[in-house]
Amino acid sequence: MRLVGRTLLAVVLLGSLATAWAVPASASAGAPPRATVATGPLVVVGIGGVRWSDVDPGRTPALASLARRAAIADVAVRSVRTATCPVDGWLTVSAGRRAADVRDGQAPNPGNPPCRGFGMDQPSLAVPGAEGSPLPRGGARVHGWQQYVDAARAESFGAQPGLLAETLAGKGVCATAVGPGAGVMLARSDGSVARYAPSLSRGVDPDRAADTADVRALLADPTCPLTVVDAGALADPTDPPLGTVRLAPTSPLALPDRAVQLHWIDYRVGLVLEAVPADADVIVVSLADDGRTPHLQLLAAAGPSYPAGYLRTDSTRQTALVQLTDLTPTVLGHLGLAAPTSLVGSPLTALPASTGKAPQQASERLEHVLDLDHAAQAVHPLTPPFFTGLVLAQIVLYGIAALVLRRRWTTGGRRSRVLAGVRRLALVFAAVPVSTYLANTVPWWRARHDLLTIVLVVATYVAAISLVAQLGPWRRRPLGPFGAVAGLTALILAADIMTGSRLQTSSLMGLQPVVAGRFYGFSNVAFALFATGAMLLAIAVADHVVRAGRRRAGAAVVAGIGVVAVVLDVSPLWGSDFGGPIGMVPAFAVLTLLVAGVRLSWRRLLAIAVGTVVFLTLVSVADWLRPPAKQTHLGRFVQTVIDGGAWDVISRKAGQNLSILFGSELSLMVPFGALFIALVLMRPSSWGAKALARAYDRSPTLRHGLICLLLMLGIGFAVNDSGTVIPAIGAMLAIPLVIAASMRALQDDLAEGRPAGVQ
Repeated sequence: MRLVGRTLLAVVLLGSLATAWAVPASASAGAPPRATVATGPLVVVGIGGVRWSDVDPGRTPALASLARRAAIADVAVRSVRTATCPVDGWLTVSAGRRAADVRDGQAPNPGNPPCRGFGMDQPSLAVPGAEGSPLPRGGARVHGWQQYVDAARAESFGAQPGLLAETLAGKGVCATAVGPGAGVMLARSDGSVARYAPSLSRGVDPDRAADTADVRALLADPTCPLTVVDAGALADPTDPPLGTVRLAPTSPLALPDRAVQLHWIDYRVGLVLEAVPADADVIVVSLADDGRTPHLQLLAAAGPSYPAGYLRTDSTRQTALVQLTDLTPTVLGHLGLAAPTSLVGSPLTALPASTGKAPQQASERLEHVLDLDHAAQAVHPLTPPFFTGLVLAQIVLYGIAALVLRRRWTTGGRRSRVLAGVRRLALVFAAVPVSTYLANTVPWWRARHDLLTIVLVVATYVAAISLVAQLGPWRRRPLGPFGAVAGLTALILAADIMTGSRLQTSSLMGLQPVVAGRFYGFSNVAFALFATGAMLLAIAVADHVVRAGRRRAGAAVVAGIGVVAVVLDVSPLWGSDFGGPIGMVPAFAVLTLLVAGVRLSWRRLLAIAVGTVVFLTLVSVADWLRPPAKQTHLGRFVQTVIDGGAWDVISRKAGQNLSILFGSELSLMVPFGALFIALVLMRPSSWGAKALARAYDRSPTLRHGLICLLLMLGIGFAVNDSGTVIPAIGAMLAIPLVIAASMRALQDDLAEGRPAGVQ
């Protein structure tokens, strides 16, 4: 059997080479993205709580002009907590990582406290040459800066407030901050701001011509290529307020009416757009929520570097959908500075309408960004009740199966029909998870009754997948329908990651843009379904081959499916998943040996473990060798280890696992699923037949396969952040299919004249 061991080693090495080949190489490591080639100044206008749905030519003419002539996108502003306060957004750009204000232990909800005010201490605004200027520029200091630094350290995201300003200062690049938020963004690590102006306009009753002249003078300074402006933030009175946000002393935005607030924000944005030099680029970004409800926010970039079209970034790989952390490397790239390796974002790039990759009409582009936020808002409130309902429904399925397995429930032909009914019902339940992704092929969120529409769409796909599983030529095989549902699940998710993760985005079990956890590749939920589907498919296909007397061919089938699944999962080009292969590689390797009839020994297990580590190291280092802006989670983890932040990552993963383990309805799936298999399918005499044991007898690979599945899901639970969901989601696919296989085994017993209740 040495040949099998050598074959396994070759398969692992082949997977390593294939994954390294899949890593897209940069044509030139130093080639800057489009947004970094500008030679003129950069002006960043920060606002808060403004979405594309707020833009109207009559009420917000300045913002509406950006929709027509700028490159636009939605921006996910999620920082540390569910809703992002204005100071959180400014701190996030300052650090290039998620950062937020301190938690208020006295708040009604300490996990999502009200927004605090923020401001600047200005000991010396008068500087030489600026005595007569209506917009004095001098030194200032962020009020309470040390609290922000302490809060960042407490959150374990590795954020360093002041990193952006320190990088600028280290290269001698001048930057001017206008307004308190801009001061936070451009503060150095000690909270000091070298050049600061308190406000952009003169007062409540402005003189637009004078204001425009002032701003033009401010922006015309050739010694400062970067100007950051705080144009104010909305506080939506219709949403439970986050608290009082202290803006500039003369700001009219204290008025509660949202329309009035929008007017003044648009006024300030208009001042900047009218005053910027012709060679300047302007980025207008809404970097905070306006209430407790998180939204995707407005982002627009105009100027020589940003022709009309869409914005995109390598950190999301989604057209017109970016993250707030992308702004930091964008600013540095525009100024020709290398981004620190600790940054997690990527520079913004433009997709001009003239390239054909973006719609030519401004109305089409606006409709697209509106649609992204609409979908995110529609699915977000549906997700918790959906998971609760799915967990409860699965528990009901377990109960039905347990009742049917009672020996005295039915007999003869009637019992066979009941077993067939439960088998079909179990296949229906197994088809639900992948159907929630397929539902996004229909824009259900645009319907007037979105909940009813998505239920109908999911039900339609469930019916279709169930029929395919039960009517295809594989239906006559013991694990045929079992493998069909599993294979379709893995195939659909694989196709999705290879085409941009569009089915996952804003789906019931997929990626939530407002959460900003992932935007491409395999999330924990998608990984659990994909890996479970791939493993169950391998079990089903290998079972058919082994039953035909070709054991080595069965082992080759398992190894082949495993290699393809691992490459898809780990490749930075597709799955970009670091934690998944840690469980997938040993699980598929062990199953390959077992199917081949090779006895496991501690030496073979040690070799598999070492091979797994070597495999992941090679892939991660290959990703790390790419330019920082092109790196994925794999390369960034290598950099985190080099920077000494591995313990922070491990502690954060452990904390998230514990939080979900004791605070999520998904955690119920693990004990209920284990209890059902142990006490119902495997035995107890009071419940009747050893249904799973009969399935083991009829399908020689099933026992070994399920053991390896448990190994894979268990490792996934241990090594992933929020890893608790991995065995829970895997159980939602695996247990219904195990029930279906068990019912099929009992049906076959009856068909052969053997009572299904015999022990």
